[in-house]
Amino acid sequence: MNHAGPERVYIHLGSPKTGTTYLQEVLWNNRADLGRAGVLYPGDRPDAHFHAALDLQNKQFQSDWFDENVPQAWDRLVAEAAEWSGTVVISHELFCTATPEQIERAMNDLAPAEVHLVCTARDLLRQLPAVWQEDVKNRHTLTFEEFVGGIRGTAEETNPLSELFWPRQDTAAILDKWAADIPAERVHVITVPPRGGDPTTVWNRFAELIGLQPEEFDTAVRRPNRSLGVAETEVLRKLNQRLDGRIPWSEHDETVKSRIAGGILGSRKPRTPLEVPAEHRQWLSEQSERIISELAGSGYHVIGDLAELRPEQSSATPSSHPDAADPEETTEVAVELLAELISDPPVRVLEPEPDPREPAPTGVRQSLVHLCEQHAASRKALQLYRTGKRTLRETRSRPTR
Repeated sequence: MNHAGPERVYIHLGSPKTGTTYLQEVLWNNRADLGRAGVLYPGDRPDAHFHAALDLQNKQFQSDWFDENVPQAWDRLVAEAAEWSGTVVISHELFCTATPEQIERAMNDLAPAEVHLVCTARDLLRQLPAVWQEDVKNRHTLTFEEFVGGIRGTAEETNPLSELFWPRQDTAAILDKWAADIPAERVHVITVPPRGGDPTTVWNRFAELIGLQPEEFDTAVRRPNRSLGVAETEVLRKLNQRLDGRIPWSEHDETVKSRIAGGILGSRKPRTPLEVPAEHRQWLSEQSERIISELAGSGYHVIGDLAELRPEQSSATPSSHPDAADPEETTEVAVELLAELISDPPVRVLEPEPDPREPAPTGVRQSLVHLCEQHAASRKALQLYRTGKRTLRETRSRPTR
């Protein structure tokens, strides 16, 4: 049966680190119930919208990675939407970087549906370290100060990661670009509540926007995207330096990002939280006020309160600079991580065959050993390291049942 297409399409286009992964998992997990409520969340796999965002912009996520699911992914999503007569939701944070030409194509492809734009936004005091940490999870090695210096224009050399910050985080600029031909009342800003708020608030606000009763849907997610502490992030950054791109992105994604960062380190309660140093807070406050002012004058529909985008004022000094992880704590994290990787049989630790021409360790396990040795300078750290090695020997010597 042919349909005239969807009546209404909501494009949730950003920003990264504003609860987007959580929303997308809730939408995917509830797509049958959504369908019964007249809402289609298209795609045949959870990452279909990610592929569509890349396809629309004709790019790949990593330079050494090609996913055969990306080509024509946008067209597949549009074709599925065209068979639906109610409301359609398309959601991925990487849509925010589309060019005006790509946006025009998206609007033409979705016509004649009534297109609405949705952008989730969070205060910059939480966004700045969260974005940097996510870059580290994605195998980058930039220090926090190098990252911020590139954004502020104080670094000697610019870098691609810093250059991406505002195109992905300046909510007003993102929406101005996407909303060039869309009435302001069809442009929606959903604010993320302050730290310590109810995590389901973002879903509640999103669901109500698209005409749903939020409480009728399951908001449990399989794997929350947890924040890491200073030491945990430093272990990942040093590990990335040691691996130096020697393993392909697909294996890094599986082992380092998913298993190590998302699973093992993500389950730890950080001893030292990752916070913005005092010297950058005034600048962040000024940028936040600029964005709030621009959104307030735009006429866009705000769900929540723009005041939630204002960084929390605190007289307390962060307990540690993001680039100054305690060596003992770092060693403790690295040893725990190494023990977990080796003692858990189902985990496939990535260890390429040794190359006689390359004496440096190349695999994840060897790199972690090197990291432990590198940081075992103090007596306590050295004791931690030796205890870890003894634990590993005992683990290896256990009889297999």
